[in-house]
Amino acid sequence: MEKQGDFWLLAVVLLAVVNISAAEDKAVYFKVGGELGLRPTFSGRITSILWKLKADLMAEWVEGVVPLVYYGRFKTRTTLNTTSGHLVLKDTTKDDEGLYTMEINNVVQNERFLAKAIEEVPAPTVELQPLICNADMESCELTCHLPTKEAEPITYSWKEGDGEWEQKKKDIEITKTETARVKTYSCKMTNPVSEKESKPKDNPFFQDDPVPNHGVVVGVLIALVVAFVVTVAGCGFWKKKEIKGWYIKKRGNNVSETDNGHIASSSGGASPTPEDVPLKGEA
Repeated sequence: MEKQGDFWLLAVVLLAVVNISAAEDKAVYFKVGGELGLRPTFSGRITSILWKLKADLMAEWVEGVVPLVYYGRFKTRTTLNTTSGHLVLKDTTKDDEGLYTMEINNVVQNERFLAKAIEEVPAPTVELQPLICNADMESCELTCHLPTKEAEPITYSWKEGDGEWEQKKKDIEITKTETARVKTYSCKMTNPVSEKESKPKDNPFFQDDPVPNHGVVVGVLIALVVAFVVTVAGCGFWKKKEIKGWYIKKRGNNVSETDNGHIASSSGGASPTPEDVPLKGEA
């Protein structure tokens, strides 16, 4: 009998471990004084629901039995949708951080929410690394500087001049050869509760007419020379054929018979004049 009791105790412990391991904690963020929304993905019909923050009861409803009720410090700040199970908590404080759990239809759900209060991101600044970065150097780094760590998690985006925002890392590299046409750089920080942009930072490598890449210049010159040679050769071949045809035609016309039977040579004799040619009817 004692062994059977030990077996059931072990089974209960294992079941609890399985349930804990299957639980899915979703990270959610809110700013102090703002709003926290918790949206479970339960898709069935809800007949009862109970929300908790840690061990504190927040809201409860049982269809036809318990009307919707809010508990303790959540009474005036909480709204529960009994159809979807979504919960909204307003005027949040640091005390609202923690693990939110729920029971739907008398079943503890594996979907849980781990809430954390974070600050809004302040306006970032773009800083050069090294600080002495100048046009005489080959490359430098730009960093999107944040004066606080209380706004994490943060994503970073960068913009060249008036271009489009592109999500990148906090630090980016700029080089003299590749960024000479970019006048300014701007960065943007985004977290789950806010978004801020920096002021544009001048690019130390910017040039109105940047020095061309020598490799590119040499390649272009070679291409131009090749094109010129091919064009000249083609024209010479065409001209040669034209001159040869003209010469053959000229030789054929060097000796020709006129209408009065005389032979005229273009090399030695004179061409007949209009007076030498008999008119019709005078022959």
